[in-house]
Amino acid sequence: MLGYFAVMTLVVVWYRDRLADSTELLAGYAGAAVFLLALAEAERRLPVSKVVRFLRFSGPFLVLPLAYSAAARASRVVHGRYLDGDLHAWETTLLGFAPNPALTAAIGSPLMTEVLTFCYFSFYGCFLVPAILYAWGRVALAERYVFAALAVFLPSYLGFIAIPLIGPALALPESFAAHGPSGHAITALQNEIMAAFDPPGACFPSTHVAGAWITLLCLRRHVPRSVGAMLWVLTAGLTVAVVYDWYHYLSDAAAGLAVALLVHAVTERFAARRARPRSPG
Repeated sequence: MLGYFAVMTLVVVWYRDRLADSTELLAGYAGAAVFLLALAEAERRLPVSKVVRFLRFSGPFLVLPLAYSAAARASRVVHGRYLDGDLHAWETTLLGFAPNPALTAAIGSPLMTEVLTFCYFSFYGCFLVPAILYAWGRVALAERYVFAALAVFLPSYLGFIAIPLIGPALALPESFAAHGPSGHAITALQNEIMAAFDPPGACFPSTHVAGAWITLLCLRRHVPRSVGAMLWVLTAGLTVAVVYDWYHYLSDAAAGLAVALLVHAVTERFAARRARPRSPG
């Protein structure tokens, strides 16, 4: 996490002339880094405290909202604009159709919108996973999950800068008004959350897809079968929802899935290598 803050600090300093709030961003990164270092020092001084240990390994999750919003605010520093027009044209040319309106037209209904948006809303449960695992006494699994989740989220935040997008609902307002989905209470609640807490520029890759899939991949062998089945349903529904609800392009969803699969493969291989007994001599 500290390495990510260092990289983003360099980005902000290098492009400070393009960022009206560069000082605020730098202060935020510095404050988050101090917070994490303070937790590490607290664990060193109180190594037997379960509360301190929990705060130490879950601390990075507490500063993820800052990292997420700050990366979105800096998303245009390289290109100077959002690239939605380019990506939308590329997807349409490649596939022969625009995925968002095509998916909504194929399966759209207010009930379907509510179901899929609920799956999308379930993403926020990812941030409760470390506390739940810790309460169950699965500390090692909780720590592995936090590491894998950070390995998914932080590179994705750098992707916001590499390919800055605001998403099809905002980039294509006339098309969205004509072809976008309609829903009821759950959809209205999620739209309020998006308006209040989801900054423009945080699209590629989809951190919702990446986060949901790394949660499923990390936990599927460690939870009861019924819970695993629920995770599969929610994750599949969320993956469809990001395109159906016009929050993301199909490319965003595919990239988020690719990031999760790659991180899971690497972390599983690393864990297997560490668990392998060393030969004597």
